[in-house]
Amino acid sequence: MTLHKTSRLRRDWQILALVAALLALVEFCVSSQFHRSVIILSMIHSVAAVGLTLLVGYAGQVSLGHGAFVGIGAYTVAFCLQRLGLPVVFALAAAVVLPGILGFLIARPILRLSGHNLALGTLALGAVFYVVAAQVRDVTGGLDPGIVDLPSMAFAGLAHERVVFWLSIFALCLAAAIAASIVDGRFGRGLMILRSSELVAECIGMNTARAKSMIFAVSASLAGLSGGLLALYLRSFNASAFGVGLSIELLMMVIVGSLSTIWGAMFGSFAIIVLPNLLEGFDQAKQVVYGVAMILIMLFAPNGLGETLFRVFTFRRKSA
Repeated sequence: MTLHKTSRLRRDWQILALVAALLALVEFCVSSQFHRSVIILSMIHSVAAVGLTLLVGYAGQVSLGHGAFVGIGAYTVAFCLQRLGLPVVFALAAAVVLPGILGFLIARPILRLSGHNLALGTLALGAVFYVVAAQVRDVTGGLDPGIVDLPSMAFAGLAHERVVFWLSIFALCLAAAIAASIVDGRFGRGLMILRSSELVAECIGMNTARAKSMIFAVSASLAGLSGGLLALYLRSFNASAFGVGLSIELLMMVIVGSLSTIWGAMFGSFAIIVLPNLLEGFDQAKQVVYGVAMILIMLFAPNGLGETLFRVFTFRRKSA
């Protein structure tokens, strides 16, 4: 067991190093403004998707309200920068801590639900956040104008976009490292037992309520970090950016990528960020495509489209 765990940890760190090197190479090689924007948004959403993979894929707890924690992180960064005048590092730290605390407190009552009731409960959480963000204009600016003119991230001769690019790489690698440490540890193995059967987890002495609350808090913290990065990159936004649609997109990223590997979430994020550009001009059809894709993937690739394609490719290569 120890040798297997060590091997798995080594593999995860090798993949993490490869991902970091690849993204750094992309930063130097890609010059197109559009392509760089897509990559930055994909990395930012990947941070939240990695956290959601821990909650949905490993703990088996469905959430349709994680867009709320992304929004809390974004508004926290905006408040810290504009109202408190804090440095960016402290603003991002607050965007991680506050959603984590709120997630832990909310998890206790909401995770008593299960199945469709849990999905509806988290969906209501996202809807409530949207209404509050749209109405509390003194803090959020409402829907018009919302948050505007956040400080530029230009630093040491680097343009705003390049600074956010490197910051996103660091944040994504940090999120992946945290997730890998959890998954490869004792707590992660307990989560997989919890996903299979809560009764079995309780029988082996696991405090399931505490475990679910902790993983919900970690997932909410990573969503908050994602929101903070999004706020820094966009510099202007309003409550409409954090509606229920964002929560569904985050869940789609996990389903398209993989429910059992944190790396699949990155694949899913890139796929879901690129897809709307292919469906430009078909805003109504976009939700239909998401719904049909989710049904087909759950039926024919229950472990995630990315992981299924990887296994098919590996099997064919070995057969050849």
